[in-house]
Amino acid sequence: YLWYIKKMLDNNNKPSLISVIIPAYNRAHIVLKSINSVLNQTYSNLELILVDDCSTDNTKEVVKSITDARFHYVCLEKNSGACVARNRGIEEAKGDFIAFNDSDDLWHKDKLEKQLEILQKQNADIVLCKMKCFDENNNFLHDFPEKENSGFVTYEDLLFYNCSSTQTFFGKAECFKKIKFDNTMPRLQDWDEILRLSQNYKIYLPDEVLVDTFIQKDSISTHPEKGLLAMEKLFEKHKDAILSSKKVTESFFKKKSAFSCLSGKNPAEEMNYVYKANPNMQNLLKLSLAKIGLYKILFNLKNR
Repeated sequence: YLWYIKKMLDNNNKPSLISVIIPAYNRAHIVLKSINSVLNQTYSNLELILVDDCSTDNTKEVVKSITDARFHYVCLEKNSGACVARNRGIEEAKGDFIAFNDSDDLWHKDKLEKQLEILQKQNADIVLCKMKCFDENNNFLHDFPEKENSGFVTYEDLLFYNCSSTQTFFGKAECFKKIKFDNTMPRLQDWDEILRLSQNYKIYLPDEVLVDTFIQKDSISTHPEKGLLAMEKLFEKHKDAILSSKKVTESFFKKKSAFSCLSGKNPAEEMNYVYKANPNMQNLLKLSLAKIGLYKILFNLKNR
């Protein structure tokens, strides 16, 4: 009986297991840095699940060099996209908490330790963080998000301004097991996921950088056509909420108009929504330019 009581107490004092999921596709040349930034965390009770999205390079051979017992390798039978890979990792995860990294990004050593501490202190379900963004040549671009404040973020907050990115996600396993990534999203999967999560769970954003992210030339984030399609799908999902707030409507369609311009399309429809939400002279001018096809030309010249 005394042995049983001691065992129960030991289990109660045991730190929670955190499952970390990294999807990877043809990242043999950089994936070890991402993996090591997870395995070298100050919080050590973790499992790392790398889901190989049927890479055609030598990713599998590269990760075979990892002898850490906490590392697990899973390979998909066919190339299916990052969302499918993340969802497979979620299914494999055994932890009380789940976090995500990308194959080309680096965590600060105390990321998991700090996020777990914040989650418990704030009684949150999910904790995000800020990150520094670099190009693939290690040139600093900007912080994300750029706002210098911390606190809980709501569904409407996230519709107005997406302050999340997948490699910053940390939360209770039940959240991600119940609400998985949408495999049909061509881009902005992180925004879609956090919007759906925010309708059911409490999300906290601290004002602290815990991730360094590197934008690769072949990254999905460099394809504006996929961004435009993703914005259309997000509007279908959240149309009522977007149109119920003038500031959200203006913000959302300004973002969508940027993707339209970068895709070579005329954003007259988007600018019409923007002007109706906020009928000032600046938005009237933008709408007029969009109607005659000049807005996309000026936008692309400015953003070369």
